[in-house]
Amino acid sequence: MTTKFRANEQAIKEIVCMRPVWTQEVESGEAELHYYHIMDALNRKWQTVGVNVSDVIEVFEKGHNDTWTRILEPAPFDPDLTDNNLINMLRIGPDAWHVRNAMQIILNSVVRRNAFVSRLVNVNREDICKLLCIMKNEYLLHNQLSDEAFMHMYGVNPVEALSIYFLESVDIHIHWEWRDAGGTSEKAIQYKKEVPFMTLNQAIERAEGERNACT
Repeated sequence: MTTKFRANEQAIKEIVCMRPVWTQEVESGEAELHYYHIMDALNRKWQTVGVNVSDVIEVFEKGHNDTWTRILEPAPFDPDLTDNNLINMLRIGPDAWHVRNAMQIILNSVVRRNAFVSRLVNVNREDICKLLCIMKNEYLLHNQLSDEAFMHMYGVNPVEALSIYFLESVDIHIHWEWRDAGGTSEKAIQYKKEVPFMTLNQAIERAEGERNACT
């Protein structure tokens, strides 16, 4: 059985029937199309249309469009929004561990998490991953951890420092690869200044190449 794609998989908290879409009276027995307001799990107010609640949900799940289904009010800034809160609101299950990890690493502050909510429109796996990728590149290019902060963090916890600096998942084994390749905090800074979107694996390969060239 084929599962129907839903552009909006967002959980709905509240549905309120509003005024009719058309001003003229409908014939007796004919279903009347109404505007509906929906409050989703991210606390955004949407407007959509339908003849009943089931119809409204089906229209809403087809996603945003400028004609019928759109966000009327964005979510208010939530100073207490944690990564776990956001993951649960978006209903990202344990099977999507790579998405969960990416959210925790890239959206590593309450400001970034709220920015993500304000920029996300339809809630589905593809759109979530696409926005995470866009925001990661923006942060790497325009909002990188300062050299001083990175070097201080690297001296205390190099695994965490590399994860935040490259905005990717880093464990002790990857850190050992980096260290054994001749990687240092200074080299990480140098590489990222030259190529802001360089991954840690690419940095390891470059460090290994430089080390081998010297032997």
